[in-house]
Amino acid sequence: MNWSFNIGKIFGIRFRIHVTFLLLVLFIFASVANQHGFQRGLLATLFIGAVFACVLIHEIGHSLIARRFGKEVKSITLLPIGGVATMEEMPEKPAQEIVMSLVGPLINLAIAGILYVIVGRWSGISVPTIQPDLSRSFLAGLIGINIMLAIFNLIPAFPMDGGRVLRGILAMTMDYVRATSLAVAIGQILAMLFIFYGVFFNWWIAIIGLFLYIGAGGEKQQVILKSVLHAIPASEAMTTTFRTLRPDEPIARALEHFYHGCQDDFPVVGEAGIEGILTRDRILATIHDKGVNVPVSDVMDRDFASVTPRTPLDEIYKKSMTGGKTAVAVVDGSTVKGMLCMDGISRFLAVKAALSHAGPKG
Repeated sequence: MNWSFNIGKIFGIRFRIHVTFLLLVLFIFASVANQHGFQRGLLATLFIGAVFACVLIHEIGHSLIARRFGKEVKSITLLPIGGVATMEEMPEKPAQEIVMSLVGPLINLAIAGILYVIVGRWSGISVPTIQPDLSRSFLAGLIGINIMLAIFNLIPAFPMDGGRVLRGILAMTMDYVRATSLAVAIGQILAMLFIFYGVFFNWWIAIIGLFLYIGAGGEKQQVILKSVLHAIPASEAMTTTFRTLRPDEPIARALEHFYHGCQDDFPVVGEAGIEGILTRDRILATIHDKGVNVPVSDVMDRDFASVTPRTPLDEIYKKSMTGGKTAVAVVDGSTVKGMLCMDGISRFLAVKAALSHAGPKG
């Protein structure tokens, strides 16, 4: 995610903080300190940090359950709106999605319960407040916040956990795309009610409603795209007119094809078959650093991605995204049958959509 930086790893999962989160913390400190003094500003800042620590624990819970179901989580990023876990894909089974989605809110309730016991023993406070001040327990405020986080995340609207729980329940009785569409429709109705109420009474609620509405639409598009891609094998979308390079050829040879064609990525084929892929980025970087006489074998990507002609496009898309590959070779045995890149898949889908809406001939 752009404008975020690594802090470290937790359970093998990269932990990142977005720049806007730090700006939020700075803004809160400056605002509170300006009105109530440095001590209150520092307390407010520490409280926000504690709240987002609870958010991080929430996301770690999701991530560990996802890993248990075989879905690897790449990173967790803290944003002003909360935490975002980036994973390869959601679990396919509805029951798994329900379990994974419920874990986060349950963790917040568990944190609230633990803090309630601590607060009760330390200060005798029986009714915690959501906003702590100097006269109330710092931890008591976290109890209210965690209860609110649990309730908020159970709203049945994407991208909240409640939206995924609703989809999981619906997917038990209907196909995944239809379940997503219905869950999205319900979520967007709730989001519109939030927006309508917020415009008249509280702009923050309106902003949350807008966030939910956009997030729900994005979820639907992703699921529909995955469904479409799953139905298309690589053989339908691959580029079959392409040039190959030999491992012993210089980069200058690739430049000749680069100048006089539209091909960006070249399969490198030796006696035993494909040995690597020379991508546009590697060509340009090599020219800049070493010139045009470097052998292709020295700079080609040997850890390239390859698939069979029958591999569905959704698997190819996932393989490209998780591996950071811009091009994929379509191989049948030792023979390169075609090439695929993300731009090529996009063009194929655009043409396919245009053909499906083509008007009558004549």
